[in-house]
Amino acid sequence: MKTRILLIIIPVLLSIFMICNPQASLTAARDGLALWYTVLLPALLPFFIVTELLASSGFIKMSGRLLEPLMRPLFNLPGCASLVIVMGFTSGFPVGAILSRRLYQDGLLTADETERLASFTNNSSPLFIIGAVGAGLFGSAQVGYVLAVSHYFSNLLLGFLLRFKRPAASSIQSDRQALQPGRQPDSVGEFLSSAIKNSLNNIIAIAGFVILFSVLTRMLLIWGFIDMLAAGITGFLSWWHLPSTISYGVSLGLFEISIATRSVSLAPHGDLLCRMLAVSSILAFSGFSIIAQVTGILADTPVRPSFYVKARLAQLALSLPLTVLAFRSLVPNQAVTTICYNPGPTALYSFDAWGLALRCLLAGLALMIILIIAGLICSRAQ
Repeated sequence: MKTRILLIIIPVLLSIFMICNPQASLTAARDGLALWYTVLLPALLPFFIVTELLASSGFIKMSGRLLEPLMRPLFNLPGCASLVIVMGFTSGFPVGAILSRRLYQDGLLTADETERLASFTNNSSPLFIIGAVGAGLFGSAQVGYVLAVSHYFSNLLLGFLLRFKRPAASSIQSDRQALQPGRQPDSVGEFLSSAIKNSLNNIIAIAGFVILFSVLTRMLLIWGFIDMLAAGITGFLSWWHLPSTISYGVSLGLFEISIATRSVSLAPHGDLLCRMLAVSSILAFSGFSIIAQVTGILADTPVRPSFYVKARLAQLALSLPLTVLAFRSLVPNQAVTTICYNPGPTALYSFDAWGLALRCLLAGLALMIILIIAGLICSRAQ
């Protein structure tokens, strides 16, 4: 009942805002479209097409048998989950959700396995963390590496801890209702056409989410809701003396990560570590825009939105101490004063998204080969 009321209130408020603030709505929509076209489209489309081709070709089943000895001890997941982990960690949101859904539909994952896998394989991409945030916003790829280390290790640690989770009763029941695999393509043309169509459908859906939440976030900014959230966070963390300007960026991060990370980097108060901890928490939670994308993709699976949100909060708690450890280990003291965090207005878009995406894709495929070799070694050792 509460969800239905919320689904009525949000469109009504958005309609009122767009009528009362047409120029601000148009600017927000353009910003969202620019982010999608400049960064997300070149960054995600290659991964979408490749993962669709791998899923349809039978590669997942073949590699799954080889990687079973590696995945079971680590995450209590079948070997086929390895591709989801590799692609989810090298490509970014929401590839992990798309692949988890595909494996569940093909009967390769149980309901509980799908829920656990989807909860730790949806990450910010290396392209965004190292390219946009590190090099673009902070003016230092080194900062990006620290944030990437804490972000990915916290999610891997979360996946390891979730291996001890007992399946919910609803998940056991869902196993009996798992969807059957779809018809396999009969020709190369149909094989490629299906992969491209599915990939374009996913990338266009992401455009809709990005534009919608861009306008929603602008509405919350103009109406002062973000200011109230920031004041609440500052008061709650008064013992830490968190600057209000950084609390403002964290408040934005509850809804959208790109403008939130830029806001934190531009905040006039707080040292470098404080800013990095704020950005790390924003990346871990990922914002309701990403959460809506992921849960929307997983809507016809047994993955519970409440469980996914709890997983994001758990990763947030794990990422903060890891960020401190990585910062102390990887950032020399003399480098702290030389790192510039005053980005220009186009810092988020001032890198070669297409080139970096292809390098991430190559790294993902190389990592998959390494895992297969490791799986073969483990199986022979047994």
